[in-house]
Amino acid sequence: MNQPTVPRTVLVTGAGGGMCTGINSRLAADGHVVVCVDLSLDAAAAAKEKITGGGGRAFAFAADVTDEDSVARLLADVNREVGAVEVLINAAGVLDRKYLSELEVKAFRRALEVNLVGPFAMIRALAPGLVERGWGRIINISSIAGITGYPYPSYAASKAGLSNLTRSLLADFWGTGVTINSICPGVVDTPMVIQAVRDQVTRKVPTAKIIQPEEIGALVCFLMGEDAKNINGADLVIDGGATQLFQLFDRHLQDRPPAGTSG
Repeated sequence: MNQPTVPRTVLVTGAGGGMCTGINSRLAADGHVVVCVDLSLDAAAAAKEKITGGGGRAFAFAADVTDEDSVARLLADVNREVGAVEVLINAAGVLDRKYLSELEVKAFRRALEVNLVGPFAMIRALAPGLVERGWGRIINISSIAGITGYPYPSYAASKAGLSNLTRSLLADFWGTGVTINSICPGVVDTPMVIQAVRDQVTRKVPTAKIIQPEEIGALVCFLMGEDAKNINGADLVIDGGATQLFQLFDRHLQDRPPAGTSG
């Protein structure tokens, strides 16, 4: 039997991004209070307005998740204006479409900062409160690129790290009532997905369908519910079967500059 939905206060990082449209809308539809956080206050505010315009409850805040001081200020503001955060969804991320020969160390480091260090900073800051209250959910938005590898190494490496971080933090929440999981989407219908990738969906994804952001939102809400209380430390793949068959390196080699060149 499905358990009734208990309204929660949910903090979503990267809330202005394309995938979060589905996450935010589903959270609001289920009666949760959505704390929209983005590097850009305008982006966070736009996400908030979309939720409140549909009758939901939401708040908007700007923060840099890679900066500990910014995270501390954010949580102080949220606690004061909204209340205690019960669910953290780490969805902020960047995708740098550059291969080894094109990717500078600075850019590689930036991807790690946003995609991996940011979630760690948010988890570390929120963990004491979640543990003290005896209930909480942490959901990291990873990617199948962290499982299969990907031609863009900064993205793949950071997402692999995020999935492993999820598994590695299990012991820290032992017996506390807090669970931590990651979701690994395949190709999701967002502006971040280039047309070349969209064109491959029917050929390389067994369901032949691109994933809608609302499907990610549905999985997030399931993980928040009591029916999922024993799902913990999992990498939940939602990709239409792509990780089994998706050949991410299927491209003409002449289109890709070899390592050691600057072309």
